Amino acid sequence: MLVAVLLAVVLPGTVSPAEVHFSPDEGIRRHLLRAIRDSRQRIDVAVFQLTSVELAQALTAAKNRGVHVRVLTDKERAATGGPAMRILREKGVEVRSLGISDQSLMHHKFAVFDNGLVATGSYNWTNTAERANYENLVLFDDRDVVARFIREFQRLWQDAKD
Repeated sequence: MLVAVLLAVVLPGTVSPAEVHFSPDEGIRRHLLRAIRDSRQRIDVAVFQLTSVELAQALTAAKNRGVHVRVLTDKERAATGGPAMRILREKGVEVRSLGISDQSLMHHKFAVFDNGLVATGSYNWTNTAERANYENLVLFDDRDVVARFIREFQRLWQDAKD
């Protein structure tokens, strides 16, 4: 009971508890795929590295259903993203990159779905993160926290290059 009271004080406005997932055992990717599939209006992705063809295909499928999809990634990783980044660009997904070689990285790992759900954690959108690495992903829908992620994405997007 005391923990619930403390959480209510520390996290005012929390509508529902967060979902927490771990890889490689739990299969984080399926939770991202579900969020992508369920999105109806907008998906904003800020992720250091995106090499998963399955996630790239899901994002392009969302775009084809009329969802506005934007992907922001690290500048060096965008250049070496292989087939996944190529799929996104060829299918018309807006892709930008940010970072200065040897000076700074765009190291975020989050996505905002329909301005109402955030997925964040250590999980890069890669096959290695799914199958081998010990990673985490947290999904939550607290309006105040989601709004901060939306503002951060907008700030980065404005500074990024095509």
